[in-house]
Amino acid sequence: MLTNSNVSNMSPAKRAIVIGMDGASMELVKTMIDWGHAPNMAQLLEQGVFRPMMGVFPTLTPPGWTALSTGSWPGTHRVMDFNIRALGERLDQTVWGINTSLCQSEYLWNLVERAGRKPILVKWEMSWPPTVTTGIQVEGTGPGVSNHHQVAGYHLFVSGKWTPRPIGGERDPETLDPSGLQTVSDIDPVTLESVEGKGWTDLPTSTQPPCEVELTIQPLTRGREDMNRGKQGTPKPFFGLIYAAGENGYDRVRICRSRSGVDTVTELGVGNWSDFWLDTFEIDGADVEGYVRMKLITLTPNADAFELFVPQIWPREGYTVPDEIASEIDQEIGTFLQNPGRDALGVIDDDTYFESLEYHHQRLADVATHLTQTREWAVLMVETHAPDYTSHFFLSQADEISGAPPETIQRCRDGVIRTYASVDRMIGRVMELADDDTVILVCSDHGGTPNQFRSVDIAEVLEEAGFIVYKEGTREIDWSKTRAVNVGLVHVFINLKGREPDGIVDPADYEATQREIIAALHAYKDSETGRHPFSLALTHADAEMVNLTSNLVGDVVYALRPEFDGAHGKQLPSVSFGIGGQHSTFILSGAGVRQGVALQRQVRVIDVAPTLCHLLGLPVPRNVEGGIVYEALEDPDWHLNALETLAKG
Repeated sequence: MLTNSNVSNMSPAKRAIVIGMDGASMELVKTMIDWGHAPNMAQLLEQGVFRPMMGVFPTLTPPGWTALSTGSWPGTHRVMDFNIRALGERLDQTVWGINTSLCQSEYLWNLVERAGRKPILVKWEMSWPPTVTTGIQVEGTGPGVSNHHQVAGYHLFVSGKWTPRPIGGERDPETLDPSGLQTVSDIDPVTLESVEGKGWTDLPTSTQPPCEVELTIQPLTRGREDMNRGKQGTPKPFFGLIYAAGENGYDRVRICRSRSGVDTVTELGVGNWSDFWLDTFEIDGADVEGYVRMKLITLTPNADAFELFVPQIWPREGYTVPDEIASEIDQEIGTFLQNPGRDALGVIDDDTYFESLEYHHQRLADVATHLTQTREWAVLMVETHAPDYTSHFFLSQADEISGAPPETIQRCRDGVIRTYASVDRMIGRVMELADDDTVILVCSDHGGTPNQFRSVDIAEVLEEAGFIVYKEGTREIDWSKTRAVNVGLVHVFINLKGREPDGIVDPADYEATQREIIAALHAYKDSETGRHPFSLALTHADAEMVNLTSNLVGDVVYALRPEFDGAHGKQLPSVSFGIGGQHSTFILSGAGVRQGVALQRQVRVIDVAPTLCHLLGLPVPRNVEGGIVYEALEDPDWHLNALETLAKG
């Protein structure tokens, strides 16, 4: 008797490994491969197939990863943006998009479960709150500070002649880069004082008079307020004892819980990291255990400059499904780390960031290795956000088109290279988990491009054209005079009477207002360059052309040319610019896949899920809109051939 199970057992692949890289354009990945900085991706490319992949619009994390994970466009899955319009509310009210409960399509991992098989997700983007029921999930909330788990974000204690390390240039806004917090202080200023009269005991031998510095850890600091695990954290002090162990001035800091030289947590020389230690913090009146680590970045011999870095404090438990997986990671592997310090880029030195990034990547590989070696699994999904971190920081001025000084271009290019080399080392370790029956996919949600000109502020454009009106002397919108506003990254909504709470535009004037907005965007000229920045402006109905449908889509949708955007977001997914681009990465290798082929026909981000399902002999997720990338397959008709074989008995 022929059954689906019979056919599925003859599928080309029995397992799939999916490695996601947020913000990694195929253009830049291919450059890193060609320059010799990504040998593991080079191997996958040479032994498999690849193509620049067409992603979603806007070129943004929430819609991109959700499309890739479901096989459906944003209008169907409805995770449109980081900031999605709140239907029925005033147009300046939005819904935060990092939330699986918003998704109206079935995720690939839930399809795998529905088919009776087991998925493992390791920090897979846009997968929290968890929807896994029989599989395993480790974290998965979003970029950097956008998580529900961290005890605290980074701390950077500085004193004296300390200076940050910016690269200069324009910063992408938090609406685009929510891990680059711009409304909180980057540093924790401290003062070095004499220990005299402070009640210290058991001081070490020092050739200089010892100093103290109070280091206060503030739980919940440097996290997104709307995603923090609590509301109020109780400050926890440590005491740094600075002394001179040698003859060349101050060179050591001893971290103590009290003003006792033997109540020591760790001791550091310049450039040294401590081990992680488990500590207890209070959040909303309850104790939470978290892992702490420190690095003494700077201590001058005369102590006129001091810099001590504490990366993200990660909890011991509460970030996995099932819950006991966190305890297993704690016991068998060691502390996890979700954010390597992206929000500290340009504040700490580059070397410290890349040391933290390497730990982060290797821990992702450690967790993936342990779980796959101790559990049944069919699909492993691992994601790194590091390429996007570098897109928002280093890539911005890594190309000569940025106009940056040569030394800045070199620093930024080195940063891009170091990022992808670290990602590639992680990929190499995950590749080791594959056997001959495993298909491996390396993919991304969108790309990234360098900066050239000042980014266009759509609110300024709409204000200049008279659509947005502010109350006199303020930046508060006057809804009685405002005809249209921007919502999210690429949407302009008309303040329509009868639809919006404060609507003023008569429905009879709706289409005329659409035309007026579109004409204003096309006519807009950048004052500094004399160029027209808008590459596209469409009505709500015409936005289906860029796969945007539903009542969450603006009355007008627009796109910018890449030279007038930041790293990504408002650019079309087909853009190539400088050493970057917006094409998503698609490298497929292993069981059932052709070898050494540069695909010629279009691949779309929504094609990923159905293609993997086809290779694994699985049904496709509900609401899928993508198709199978037949050009990539050794035997596109394997299922028909299997039926024929089974029929012959």
